[in-house]
Amino acid sequence: MVGPNKPNRMCKSKSATATANSSSSSAMAAAASTPRHHRSPRTTATSFPAVSFYSTSSSSAASSSAASLAALRDSLPELPLLFTFQDLATATANFSAAHRLVPAAPSSSNSFRCALRGHPAAVFRRPLRRDARDVAARLAVLGHCHHAAIARLLGAAASPDRTTLFLAYELVPDASPLSVLLRNPKNPSFTPLASWHSRLQLAADVSDALYYVHLQADTVHNRLSASSVLVCGDGPLPRAKIAHFGAADLAGELPVEHKDDDGGGSKGSSSASSGGHRRTSSRGRRIEGTRGYMAPELVAGGPPSRRSDVFALGVVLLELVSGQEPVRYELVNRGTGEYERTSLIDTAAAAVAEEGMRRWVDRRLRDSFPIDAAESLTTLALRCVAKDPLARPDMAWVAAKVSKLFLEAQEWATKFNIPTDISISIAPR
Repeated sequence: MVGPNKPNRMCKSKSATATANSSSSSAMAAAASTPRHHRSPRTTATSFPAVSFYSTSSSSAASSSAASLAALRDSLPELPLLFTFQDLATATANFSAAHRLVPAAPSSSNSFRCALRGHPAAVFRRPLRRDARDVAARLAVLGHCHHAAIARLLGAAASPDRTTLFLAYELVPDASPLSVLLRNPKNPSFTPLASWHSRLQLAADVSDALYYVHLQADTVHNRLSASSVLVCGDGPLPRAKIAHFGAADLAGELPVEHKDDDGGGSKGSSSASSGGHRRTSSRGRRIEGTRGYMAPELVAGGPPSRRSDVFALGVVLLELVSGQEPVRYELVNRGTGEYERTSLIDTAAAAVAEEGMRRWVDRRLRDSFPIDAAESLTTLALRCVAKDPLARPDMAWVAAKVSKLFLEAQEWATKFNIPTDISISIAPR
């Protein structure tokens, strides 16, 4: 839907969700049971090929050993897994500084790198706001959802006191956060995303991934920002993956009724498989989110929803067009310490209203972009960040529109064959 390489999609069926949640004990079994097409460890242990201790052939012994190892490997359950806390503590050397995902991160870092069952992994620590016994039921569903533009969920584990959840994801190789590529403090005049085509590719990837989260995985992301969009690949068209899929759901940040009033998503209530989130009043609920990406209703203490996800996506789309951060604070009076706040949403709305798009679009694109397409994408993003949640479009509509703009950008790039080492000025700024 987003280009020539259509992402593969797979999600566990609703019937599996209901089965996984039939009881606490069956929920735990659902996460730990051996997946289909794999033999159980108990059965495999009795079915290893027999090795003759009287054989004098070293090649025969080697082949038998290899067969035994292959059988053992086949018996291991596929990821995702309900890890134990000790599994993750061992893999990260008790969450030591040497395993921090960002080496320069402070001692209170909540992200670590390690290897789990041979998979390079990133482990994130979050407060757990639901019954730890219900995590397995949701993990059985969310862990089997796959999309090319979503960093894969490998597993989860609760702390011994059941107040903290540790989530393990694939460690995307050679990936950088979108925020770093758009705004590198060491070299602000440079970005590897210097073509309109490349930015529309990322916009299409992120939109299609969020569409999948809402309509196929049937959940809410609640973590979308330029920092959670991972850009990978070193070709002319890098691709995007969104991180932290399922984190809000597994940690219990979503209300039981996380669907919108318009009944978006698949039929049936998710409360049967969500495992009973801990309810809190709006007064006592802790606001979760990133400044600049939080919808007004979240700031006011409301629960996360698909529509608040759409708001965050709108901000990311505006960043792709302008290269600017969502909110900027500039010191205007050193004596009083007064700062001026500039909102990306406000500057985008002014650019569209005053026909100032060419001055507002990222200058590092060097005027090598179709102005009509830039205005169309900005207008779409402004609909996503509407103050009224009901005025925001759903992701099916957004993903389709962004996909169309991507295809148009592809045709435009092919038609004009814009060089990457010169600047073309179509009109004065």
